[in-house]
Amino acid sequence: MVMTRFRARVLGVVAAALSVSLAALPATAADRSAPQARALENFSIVVLPDTQYSAESFPRAFTSQGKWIKENTVARNIKYAIHEGDIVDDSDQPRQWTNATGALGQLNGTTPYILGVGNHDMDAMPKGQNPAVVRAAVAFNRNFPRSGFSNLPSFGGSYPAGQNDNSFHMFSAGGTNWLILALKYAPTDDEIAWGNKVISDHPDRQVMIVTHAYQNGTTKDSVGQKLWTRMVSRHPNVAMVFSGHYVNQGVIVEKGVNGNTVHQIQADYQNPSTLGPNSYLRILEFNPTAKTVSVQTYSPYLDKNLTDGKNQFTLQNVSFPRARR
Repeated sequence: MVMTRFRARVLGVVAAALSVSLAALPATAADRSAPQARALENFSIVVLPDTQYSAESFPRAFTSQGKWIKENTVARNIKYAIHEGDIVDDSDQPRQWTNATGALGQLNGTTPYILGVGNHDMDAMPKGQNPAVVRAAVAFNRNFPRSGFSNLPSFGGSYPAGQNDNSFHMFSAGGTNWLILALKYAPTDDEIAWGNKVISDHPDRQVMIVTHAYQNGTTKDSVGQKLWTRMVSRHPNVAMVFSGHYVNQGVIVEKGVNGNTVHQIQADYQNPSTLGPNSYLRILEFNPTAKTVSVQTYSPYLDKNLTDGKNQFTLQNVSFPRARR
Protein backbone atom coordinates (compact mmCIF):
# COMPACT_ATOMS: atom_id res chain seq x y z
CA MET A 1 0.00 0.00 0.00
CA VAL A 2 2.87 2.42 0.84
CA MET A 3 4.50 1.78 -2.56
CA THR A 4 1.15 2.25 -4.30
CA ARG A 5 0.59 5.67 -2.69
CA PHE A 6 4.16 6.70 -3.58
CA ARG A 7 3.68 5.72 -7.21
CA ALA A 8 0.43 7.65 -7.34
CA ARG A 9 2.13 10.77 -6.02
CA VAL A 10 4.94 10.43 -8.58
CA LEU A 11 2.51 9.95 -11.42
CA GLY A 12 0.56 13.01 -10.27
CA VAL A 13 3.68 15.19 -10.28
CA VAL A 14 4.69 13.93 -13.73
CA ALA A 15 1.20 14.58 -15.13
CA ALA A 16 1.16 18.11 -13.74
CA ALA A 17 4.58 18.87 -15.19
CA LEU A 18 3.56 17.47 -18.57
CA SER A 19 0.43 19.63 -18.55
CA VAL A 20 2.47 22.78 -17.92
CA SER A 21 4.95 21.84 -20.66
CA LEU A 22 2.20 21.26 -23.22
CA ALA A 23 0.55 24.57 -22.36
CA ALA A 24 3.83 26.35 -23.02
CA LEU A 25 4.21 24.89 -26.52
CA PRO A 26 3.56 27.23 -29.48
CA ALA A 27 0.21 26.95 -31.25
CA THR A 28 0.07 24.41 -34.04
CA ALA A 29 -0.96 25.25 -37.59
CA ALA A 30 -4.36 23.75 -36.85
CA ASP A 31 -4.74 26.00 -33.82
CA ARG A 32 -3.77 29.06 -35.81
CA SER A 33 -6.26 28.23 -38.57
CA ALA A 34 -9.19 28.01 -36.16
CA PRO A 35 -11.87 30.67 -36.81
CA GLN A 36 -11.03 33.94 -35.06
CA ALA A 37 -13.40 36.87 -34.52
CA ARG A 38 -11.78 39.97 -36.03
CA ALA A 39 -12.90 43.41 -37.03
CA LEU A 40 -13.66 44.00 -40.71
CA GLU A 41 -11.67 46.72 -42.42
CA ASN A 42 -13.12 50.18 -42.90
CA PHE A 43 -12.89 51.58 -46.40
CA SER A 44 -13.76 54.76 -48.28
CA ILE A 45 -15.51 55.84 -51.46
CA VAL A 46 -15.00 59.34 -52.86
CA VAL A 47 -17.87 60.99 -54.73
CA LEU A 48 -17.22 63.86 -57.14
CA PRO A 49 -20.24 66.14 -57.72
CA ASP A 50 -20.64 68.24 -60.87
CA THR A 51 -17.23 69.50 -62.01
CA GLN A 52 -18.52 71.36 -65.06
CA TYR A 53 -17.33 74.82 -64.02
CA SER A 54 -14.02 73.45 -62.81
CA ALA A 55 -13.45 72.00 -66.28
CA GLU A 56 -14.58 75.25 -67.87
CA SER A 57 -13.00 77.97 -65.73
CA PHE A 58 -11.30 76.58 -62.60
CA PRO A 59 -9.16 73.59 -63.60
CA ARG A 60 -7.04 74.01 -60.45
CA ALA A 61 -10.06 72.93 -58.40
CA PHE A 62 -10.52 69.77 -60.48
CA THR A 63 -6.79 68.99 -60.47
CA SER A 64 -6.62 69.35 -56.69
CA GLN A 65 -9.45 66.84 -56.28
CA GLY A 66 -7.72 64.22 -58.42
CA LYS A 67 -4.39 64.83 -56.69
CA TRP A 68 -5.93 64.47 -53.23
CA ILE A 69 -7.70 61.21 -54.13
CA LYS A 70 -4.49 59.73 -55.53
CA GLU A 71 -2.38 60.77 -52.55
CA ASN A 72 -4.90 59.51 -49.98
CA THR A 73 -5.91 56.23 -51.60
CA VAL A 74 -3.71 54.10 -49.33
CA ALA A 75 -4.13 56.07 -46.10
CA ARG A 76 -7.92 56.29 -46.47
CA ASN A 77 -8.30 52.85 -48.08
CA ILE A 78 -10.18 54.45 -50.98
CA LYS A 79 -11.67 51.65 -53.06
CA TYR A 80 -13.42 53.74 -55.73
CA ALA A 81 -14.07 57.26 -56.94
CA ILE A 82 -17.52 57.96 -58.37
CA HIS A 83 -18.30 60.95 -60.60
CA GLU A 84 -21.96 62.03 -60.58
CA GLY A 85 -21.88 63.52 -64.08
CA ASP A 86 -21.56 66.93 -65.73
CA ILE A 87 -17.85 66.33 -65.98
CA VAL A 88 -17.65 69.32 -68.35
CA ASP A 89 -19.94 72.26 -69.03
CA ASP A 90 -19.70 72.41 -72.83
CA SER A 91 -19.24 69.05 -74.52
CA ASP A 92 -18.10 70.69 -77.78
CA GLN A 93 -15.11 72.40 -76.14
CA PRO A 94 -11.94 70.22 -76.33
CA ARG A 95 -10.14 72.32 -73.71
CA GLN A 96 -12.70 71.36 -71.07
CA TRP A 97 -12.24 67.68 -71.86
CA THR A 98 -8.48 68.14 -71.64
CA ASN A 99 -8.89 69.64 -68.17
CA ALA A 100 -11.14 66.74 -67.16
CA THR A 101 -8.93 63.96 -68.50
CA GLY A 102 -5.92 65.61 -66.90
CA ALA A 103 -7.58 65.80 -63.48
CA LEU A 104 -9.03 62.29 -63.52
CA GLY A 105 -6.06 60.79 -65.33
CA GLN A 106 -4.07 61.24 -62.12
CA LEU A 107 -6.02 58.27 -60.75
CA ASN A 108 -4.97 55.86 -63.48
CA GLY A 109 -3.08 52.95 -61.97
CA THR A 110 -3.87 54.09 -58.43
CA THR A 111 -7.59 54.51 -57.81
CA PRO A 112 -10.31 52.97 -59.98
CA TYR A 113 -13.14 55.32 -60.90
CA ILE A 114 -16.51 55.22 -62.64
CA LEU A 115 -18.24 58.05 -64.49
CA GLY A 116 -21.86 59.07 -64.65
CA VAL A 117 -22.77 60.90 -67.85
CA GLY A 118 -24.53 64.21 -67.18
CA ASN A 119 -26.66 66.29 -69.53
CA HIS A 120 -23.74 68.68 -70.12
CA ASP A 121 -21.54 65.74 -71.14
CA MET A 122 -23.88 64.89 -74.01
CA ASP A 123 -23.73 66.26 -77.55
CA ALA A 124 -27.22 67.77 -77.44
CA MET A 125 -26.58 70.63 -75.00
CA PRO A 126 -24.35 72.89 -77.16
CA LYS A 127 -26.81 72.43 -80.02
CA GLY A 128 -29.77 73.57 -77.94
CA GLN A 129 -31.32 70.11 -78.11
CA ASN A 130 -32.91 68.08 -75.32
CA PRO A 131 -30.42 65.46 -74.02
CA ALA A 132 -33.30 63.40 -72.66
CA VAL A 133 -34.26 62.86 -76.32
CA VAL A 134 -31.02 63.31 -78.30
CA ARG A 135 -28.83 60.73 -76.56
CA ALA A 136 -25.45 60.87 -78.32
CA ALA A 137 -22.34 61.28 -76.16
CA VAL A 138 -19.63 61.17 -78.82
CA ALA A 139 -17.28 63.65 -77.13
CA PHE A 140 -17.57 61.84 -73.81
CA ASN A 141 -16.75 58.49 -75.41
CA ARG A 142 -13.85 60.01 -77.31
CA ASN A 143 -12.27 61.27 -74.10
CA PHE A 144 -13.34 58.49 -71.72
CA PRO A 145 -13.69 55.48 -74.03
CA ARG A 146 -14.74 52.04 -72.91
CA SER A 147 -11.25 50.81 -73.77
CA GLY A 148 -9.83 53.02 -71.02
CA PHE A 149 -11.77 51.03 -68.40
CA SER A 150 -12.34 47.56 -69.84
CA ASN A 151 -8.90 46.29 -68.78
CA LEU A 152 -9.56 47.07 -65.12
CA PRO A 153 -10.10 43.90 -63.05
CA SER A 154 -13.15 45.62 -61.56
CA PHE A 155 -14.81 46.46 -64.89
CA GLY A 156 -18.04 44.54 -65.42
CA GLY A 157 -19.49 45.82 -68.69
CA SER A 158 -21.13 48.74 -70.48
CA TYR A 159 -24.09 49.67 -72.67
CA PRO A 160 -24.62 50.23 -75.57
CA ALA A 161 -22.07 47.78 -76.94
CA GLY A 162 -18.65 49.36 -77.39
CA GLN A 163 -19.62 52.58 -75.59
CA ASN A 164 -19.13 53.85 -72.04
CA ASP A 165 -22.46 55.70 -71.65
CA ASN A 166 -23.71 53.26 -68.99
CA SER A 167 -21.38 50.92 -67.13
CA PHE A 168 -20.90 48.81 -64.06
CA HIS A 169 -17.84 48.02 -61.97
CA MET A 170 -17.37 45.54 -59.11
CA PHE A 171 -15.12 45.36 -56.06
CA SER A 172 -14.98 43.75 -52.63
CA ALA A 173 -14.34 45.58 -49.36
CA GLY A 174 -15.30 45.33 -45.71
CA GLY A 175 -16.25 41.69 -46.13
CA THR A 176 -18.93 42.57 -48.73
CA ASN A 177 -19.08 42.27 -52.52
CA TRP A 178 -20.14 45.54 -54.18
CA LEU A 179 -21.35 46.64 -57.60
CA ILE A 180 -21.46 50.25 -58.84
CA LEU A 181 -23.93 50.91 -61.66
CA ALA A 182 -23.57 54.17 -63.61
CA LEU A 183 -26.64 55.23 -65.59
CA LYS A 184 -26.63 58.03 -68.14
CA TYR A 185 -28.67 61.20 -67.55
CA ALA A 186 -32.44 60.52 -67.77
CA PRO A 187 -32.09 56.80 -68.55
CA THR A 188 -34.24 55.49 -71.39
CA ASP A 189 -36.37 52.35 -71.21
CA ASP A 190 -33.66 50.19 -72.76
CA GLU A 191 -31.01 51.60 -70.41
CA ILE A 192 -33.25 50.89 -67.42
CA ALA A 193 -33.85 47.35 -68.69
CA TRP A 194 -30.11 46.83 -69.06
CA GLY A 195 -29.50 48.16 -65.54
CA ASN A 196 -32.20 45.92 -64.07
CA LYS A 197 -30.59 42.89 -65.69
CA VAL A 198 -27.15 43.82 -64.34
CA ILE A 199 -28.53 44.04 -60.80
CA SER A 200 -30.57 40.84 -61.12
CA ASP A 201 -27.57 38.96 -62.51
CA HIS A 202 -25.52 39.84 -59.41
CA PRO A 203 -27.74 39.03 -56.42
CA ASP A 204 -24.69 38.44 -54.21
CA ARG A 205 -23.52 42.06 -54.57
CA GLN A 206 -24.68 45.18 -52.76
CA VAL A 207 -25.42 47.80 -55.39
CA MET A 208 -24.61 51.51 -55.52
CA ILE A 209 -26.29 53.39 -58.37
CA VAL A 210 -24.98 56.69 -59.70
CA THR A 211 -27.06 58.75 -62.11
CA HIS A 212 -26.77 62.45 -62.74
CA ALA A 213 -30.30 63.71 -61.97
CA TYR A 214 -32.43 61.86 -59.44
CA GLN A 215 -33.36 64.11 -56.51
CA ASN A 216 -33.22 67.79 -55.53
CA GLY A 217 -32.28 67.77 -51.88
CA THR A 218 -34.89 65.54 -50.25
CA THR A 219 -37.36 65.48 -53.16
CA LYS A 220 -37.10 63.15 -56.14
CA ASP A 221 -37.53 64.69 -59.58
CA SER A 222 -39.51 62.93 -62.33
CA VAL A 223 -36.47 60.88 -63.36
CA GLY A 224 -35.91 59.84 -59.75
CA GLN A 225 -39.54 58.81 -59.34
CA LYS A 226 -39.32 56.74 -62.50
CA LEU A 227 -36.08 55.07 -61.46
CA TRP A 228 -37.33 54.39 -57.93
CA THR A 229 -40.46 52.69 -59.25
CA ARG A 230 -38.89 50.76 -62.09
CA MET A 231 -35.47 49.88 -60.67
CA VAL A 232 -34.25 51.09 -57.29
CA SER A 233 -37.12 49.87 -55.11
CA ARG A 234 -37.46 46.51 -56.87
CA HIS A 235 -34.15 44.87 -55.95
CA PRO A 236 -33.27 43.59 -52.46
CA ASN A 237 -29.57 44.29 -52.98
CA VAL A 238 -29.74 48.00 -53.88
CA ALA A 239 -28.17 49.97 -51.02
CA MET A 240 -27.41 53.48 -52.28
CA VAL A 241 -28.11 56.03 -55.01
CA PHE A 242 -25.81 58.99 -55.74
CA SER A 243 -26.77 62.04 -57.82
CA GLY A 244 -25.98 65.71 -58.42
CA HIS A 245 -27.40 68.12 -61.06
CA TYR A 246 -29.22 70.46 -58.63
CA VAL A 247 -27.26 72.95 -56.51
CA ASN A 248 -28.40 71.41 -53.27
CA GLN A 249 -27.67 68.60 -50.83
CA GLY A 250 -29.99 66.05 -49.25
CA VAL A 251 -30.59 62.47 -48.16
CA ILE A 252 -33.69 60.31 -48.64
CA VAL A 253 -33.90 57.01 -46.74
CA GLU A 254 -36.60 54.57 -47.87
CA LYS A 255 -37.42 50.89 -47.82
CA GLY A 256 -37.59 48.96 -51.07
CA VAL A 257 -40.40 46.48 -51.73
CA ASN A 258 -38.20 43.71 -50.30
CA GLY A 259 -37.64 45.57 -47.02
CA ASN A 260 -34.08 46.69 -47.76
CA THR A 261 -33.03 50.20 -46.72
CA VAL A 262 -31.94 52.45 -49.59
CA HIS A 263 -29.88 55.58 -48.84
CA GLN A 264 -30.30 58.16 -51.64
CA ILE A 265 -27.71 60.93 -51.45
CA GLN A 266 -27.56 64.11 -53.53
CA ALA A 267 -24.89 66.82 -53.62
CA ASP A 268 -23.88 69.55 -56.06
CA TYR A 269 -21.75 72.64 -55.31
CA GLN A 270 -21.29 74.10 -58.80
CA ASN A 271 -20.76 77.85 -59.07
CA PRO A 272 -19.90 79.66 -62.33
CA SER A 273 -18.54 82.76 -60.59
CA THR A 274 -16.01 81.61 -58.00
CA LEU A 275 -13.63 78.70 -57.65
CA GLY A 276 -14.21 77.67 -54.04
CA PRO A 277 -17.58 75.87 -54.18
CA ASN A 278 -16.49 73.82 -57.19
CA SER A 279 -13.62 72.26 -55.26
CA TYR A 280 -15.65 70.17 -52.78
CA LEU A 281 -15.90 66.40 -52.89
CA ARG A 282 -17.58 63.82 -50.68
CA ILE A 283 -15.65 61.24 -48.63
CA LEU A 284 -17.74 58.29 -47.46
CA GLU A 285 -16.14 56.07 -44.83
CA PHE A 286 -17.78 52.65 -44.57
CA ASN A 287 -17.63 50.92 -41.17
CA PRO A 288 -18.95 47.35 -41.55
CA THR A 289 -18.58 46.60 -37.84
CA ALA A 290 -20.76 49.54 -36.78
CA LYS A 291 -22.90 49.25 -39.95
CA THR A 292 -22.49 52.96 -40.64
CA VAL A 293 -21.26 55.26 -43.39
CA SER A 294 -19.77 58.58 -42.29
CA VAL A 295 -20.03 61.36 -44.87
CA GLN A 296 -17.57 64.25 -44.96
CA THR A 297 -17.54 67.15 -47.44
CA TYR A 298 -14.04 68.46 -48.09
CA SER A 299 -12.22 70.83 -50.44
CA PRO A 300 -8.63 69.76 -51.14
CA TYR A 301 -8.00 73.13 -52.79
CA LEU A 302 -9.17 75.15 -49.78
CA ASP A 303 -8.26 72.48 -47.21
CA LYS A 304 -11.67 73.10 -45.67
CA ASN A 305 -14.58 70.97 -44.47
CA LEU A 306 -18.27 71.82 -44.62
CA THR A 307 -19.57 70.77 -41.22
CA ASP A 308 -23.28 71.66 -41.29
CA GLY A 309 -25.83 68.86 -41.04
CA LYS A 310 -26.40 68.62 -44.80
CA ASN A 311 -22.71 68.06 -45.49
CA GLN A 312 -21.39 66.10 -42.52
CA PHE A 313 -23.51 63.24 -41.25
CA THR A 314 -23.61 59.49 -40.60
CA LEU A 315 -25.85 56.94 -42.28
CA GLN A 316 -27.07 54.30 -39.81
CA ASN A 317 -28.15 50.68 -40.29
CA VAL A 318 -26.26 50.20 -43.54
CA SER A 319 -26.29 46.58 -44.70
CA PHE A 320 -22.95 44.79 -45.12
CA PRO A 321 -23.86 41.20 -46.07
CA ARG A 322 -20.88 38.88 -45.80
CA ALA A 323 -19.37 37.87 -49.12
CA ARG A 324 -19.85 34.22 -50.02
CA ARG A 325 -16.65 32.23 -50.17
